[in-house]
Amino acid sequence: MTASIYDISKTFKPFAYPGKLITVVGFDGSGKTTQLDLLERTLQQEGHTVHNWKQPTDWYRGLGGVKVFHNEGGSATQAKVLSLLAAADRQKHVEEEILPALRQGHVVLVDRYVYATFGVFVHRGVDLDFLININAGIPKPDLAFYLRLTPQQLASRLKARDGDNLQFEERDLSRVASIISTYEKMPQELISIDGSRSVNDVAAEVNSHINKSCSGFRRNLADFAQSGAQKPI
Repeated sequence: MTASIYDISKTFKPFAYPGKLITVVGFDGSGKTTQLDLLERTLQQEGHTVHNWKQPTDWYRGLGGVKVFHNEGGSATQAKVLSLLAAADRQKHVEEEILPALRQGHVVLVDRYVYATFGVFVHRGVDLDFLININAGIPKPDLAFYLRLTPQQLASRLKARDGDNLQFEERDLSRVASIISTYEKMPQELISIDGSRSVNDVAAEVNSHINKSCSGFRRNLADFAQSGAQKPI
């Protein structure tokens, strides 16, 4: 599929559980982990039960072929095989951990989620429709944030953080640009935030969107706190 805007809506299945699913995506060095950790602490202080998870999980990351692929590059065929493994890893994570947490009314935070699959594997030559089909049926996030930085800004951050110990995609600005261009082609799915601003400014914008879109569960919690009761969501 070739388009200026990617429609990935068929990937998701709406869910009617009391919990909230919030994801943050962006290229490495964009500040995803920092923002998710801040959000986790904020929500826990409000009394929520929060799970802060990463996708892919450690099972996928530990596969030998995955490490070689990300460190040295690989063919489109190798990318397609790994996309299947990543999808299986995601479906297992959804069924065994994410959905049970949402059913219990917990807040689930996910670093990357399925959006990184589109970013990396479309860049590596895997068909978008194929990726949609193998990931179909996962829950749609209540909110999904994209931390936006230029390739040059990302390269500077990665150099400061990792020195010369960079993965294959990180060593070339054109590869970085190719991956982030996929995120920018999903404006109907991702809330784009300027990730070059201060940590506190980015966190404030994230919280502002959560207050607008998920104000009910925060307000309900405040009501319970004032009455001396405890409620996770």
